[in-house]
Amino acid sequence: MSFSKAFFSFMKGERSQAELDAYRQAMRHIDDLEAAIQMQVLNRPLEPGQGPWSRPHNHQQAMAFTWIARGLATIATTLLDSDAREDPGTVGYLPLVTFGQVKELYVQVPQFIQRAWEALANPRYRADKPLPMPLGPRVEAEGKCPLVHLKGIHAAATALDHLGQARVAHYLQAVQSCGVAPTEEVKQDLAALAQIWARAQSKVAFSSQQIIIVSQGRDVPLETHEEAENRLWDALSDHFLAGQFIAMPELLRSAAVAGMNATGRQLKHEERWCLSEPQAVKDLKNTQFGEMEIKEFWTRKGWRTTPMEERYLAQCAAFMRDGSISIVSRWSTCPFDPVYQTLQPVSILDRAMDRGTEFHLHMDENEDELQVGSPRFRRTKSYEEEHEEGHVGDQSGHH
Repeated sequence: MSFSKAFFSFMKGERSQAELDAYRQAMRHIDDLEAAIQMQVLNRPLEPGQGPWSRPHNHQQAMAFTWIARGLATIATTLLDSDAREDPGTVGYLPLVTFGQVKELYVQVPQFIQRAWEALANPRYRADKPLPMPLGPRVEAEGKCPLVHLKGIHAAATALDHLGQARVAHYLQAVQSCGVAPTEEVKQDLAALAQIWARAQSKVAFSSQQIIIVSQGRDVPLETHEEAENRLWDALSDHFLAGQFIAMPELLRSAAVAGMNATGRQLKHEERWCLSEPQAVKDLKNTQFGEMEIKEFWTRKGWRTTPMEERYLAQCAAFMRDGSISIVSRWSTCPFDPVYQTLQPVSILDRAMDRGTEFHLHMDENEDELQVGSPRFRRTKSYEEEHEEGHVGDQSGHH
């Protein structure tokens, strides 16, 4: 590395990727793992009358953990390769957001390789991490996301898409050649998988147009950068989950993921208050104001939760059960959802929070946003028709 290149990288606020090269060299262990999966699982003939969805549970877990390791490594490596391609003047140096994201993903890979080997070896294997595993943690840029990082995320989403398509093709070939008609549950799983894939590809396609706008060098507002970054991360997250669902189709069923529905839930009218804090429900249910607000809320959302909302609800329920968080209030606008406080450090939707921090998920026309207090939100005693940033109800929840 020449002095001029190092100096230029320093002036751009970039960091040497030398620390990451050791992780990258270790990725060959995933190849060994996938070769073992191919020989011990995929090449092994299925029992008569069984389809690929009936493979031993430990084998499916091994394939899921293998996909996680491959997915994490693919995203990280693609970010490195994309940066070198898009910014050849600073090869070997990375924007801080890219460096941080690559490291966060690479450091997890050995753990999942180990879990895959253990699952492959033990017919009674019980995972210490629940599947499916969401992608994370996410590292966000301070201010505008560098264009080179946006392009890297886009390249990573495309790379995961190609990998996943090959896995899907292999799985469907096994389904067609096994001589057994898929059950109705399996058909539903495959349909849900196709939906997730279509959603991810749509997000990548739309973000491509946003990247073009950003690349033109005009004074693009911060919101455009954030929208592109968020949409691409969502696409990555969808592909990351989809690969696990190919390995274990049963994970798509809500009961298998502790209430998380990968495609969102269609709600009935009697479920309209399911997102609301209990005291708010008592105050507002069957009142003119409350029923008008909750009906408009769900109408705008098509009476369907989003995958992010399902994930958020599942995580909060789990943290409530183990005493990591508690409800301290409710948000003042529809759906009048709980405001939680952390009782110990936790990570919600890939965002780490210290003890004593308040948070809630802003859910409006499916534009979900995790909002975090600093460390608390301001209070208001009333329920409000219009959202007023930073206000929640008091702990009593009364008007």
